[in-house]
Amino acid sequence: MLRTAFLAVVVSTLTLAPGGGGSSSAEAAAAERCTAESGQRFIDSGRYEQAIRQFTCVIEAAPTEVEGYRGRIEAELLLGQYSNALADHGRIIAFVLPIHPDAKKTIFERYAYRLSVAPEDVPALTGASFARWTSFDYAIAIHLLNRLLEIQPDNLYGNLFRGSSRLLHGSSPASGIADLEQAIAQAPDSADVRFIVADAYTYGLSDPVRAFAEASLALEGGLDTPRVHAILAVSYAAFGDQLAAAAEIKIHIDEVTTELVPTSPLSAGASLTLALVPGRVYEIPVALTAGQPIAITTSSRDFYDSIIVLLAPDGTPVIGSDDANFYFAAFEWVAAQTGTYRLWATSFESVDTGEIVVARN
Repeated sequence: MLRTAFLAVVVSTLTLAPGGGGSSSAEAAAAERCTAESGQRFIDSGRYEQAIRQFTCVIEAAPTEVEGYRGRIEAELLLGQYSNALADHGRIIAFVLPIHPDAKKTIFERYAYRLSVAPEDVPALTGASFARWTSFDYAIAIHLLNRLLEIQPDNLYGNLFRGSSRLLHGSSPASGIADLEQAIAQAPDSADVRFIVADAYTYGLSDPVRAFAEASLALEGGLDTPRVHAILAVSYAAFGDQLAAAAEIKIHIDEVTTELVPTSPLSAGASLTLALVPGRVYEIPVALTAGQPIAITTSSRDFYDSIIVLLAPDGTPVIGSDDANFYFAAFEWVAAQTGTYRLWATSFESVDTGEIVVARN
């Protein structure tokens, strides 16, 4: 599967934007009627599903502007759609930041203004804390989440993301675990809750057994997403099951690929510098003989997170990598058979624009 909702929907949105040749007069008229202000009014009145529809209309009219995504994320969080909110954050990286590099700063400033006017605004505290969480500003996120939980102690999002932030920040792990357990008790059947818990036990307090269990529940609950498969891959790697980890990484890459681009072969001691855009994955031929060792590294000056998988001559994934060298993928492996292998390389979730360097040592 090389077409998925995550990027394919956004790509189709871009083709329907004004000037793209896909908008009918009715669609253009509808776009004129939807605004971020009206979407925010729906949020403020508790009409979150209507808000999502309104902000989706805003995105369709201006897919490289940040406010539509910002508002839709806020509404999704308030509905408990945490995975969708994170996917929309990925769309900001993919389609807004290349055009507006200060878009995240704009989000921070707008939330700061809203909270200066209304310090107990629950939607603003929700959106502001998530914006910090996705930017790795966990200390600020915890501060905002503390304020949210002072207002609403049983706020599901507040407990869940404060627990996540505490584990990811490495501060108060016992309190973070308690927060996560509180969130699970509040919504034990939520696949989105299980996903965020799995993420915390993968990238925060490393517990591959717990992470695997929670990610499996998220997958069983319907979250068949690239990030869930990445979490499963990390767990399998920790269990020493290299083939299962590689299979999960291949699924991750399959689910974000809209363009598979072949390259020239990568020989020993050589490297390739490849231009990435969202949805693009490179397929790199690698000739190996049985028993031959191979070492692959990736790097970039433009982004910080890559992911790779090596496919055997018959297409079977044999080894993959996500966060081997900080957030960059790398591996060392010994070929099991002679033939031409194929290395797939891209950024994590394939949302980044810039150059990736793939080197064979």
